[in-house]
Amino acid sequence: MRIVLLVLGLVLAPTAAFFLWAWAVKIKQERRLAGTLPSWQDLPMTWLGIAGFTCAIIGFIVMFFTQNQGYGGLFAS
Repeated sequence: MRIVLLVLGLVLAPTAAFFLWAWAVKIKQERRLAGTLPSWQDLPMTWLGIAGFTCAIIGFIVMFFTQNQGYGGLFAS
């Protein structure tokens, strides 16, 4: 039973995410046509790039403090 629920969850999660994304795109198009789209939503790729760069920096910091490579790993055991 646990395996069935796991498989269903792994199949339904991306499907639900897709439908949420499609719904958000529809709302964004309606706002753009109505002229009520906030200015920060005009450049989604810029914000995506900033978020990706920030996550990469955070990932490098986490790896530095948790990996034991002889020069870092301040909190590695």
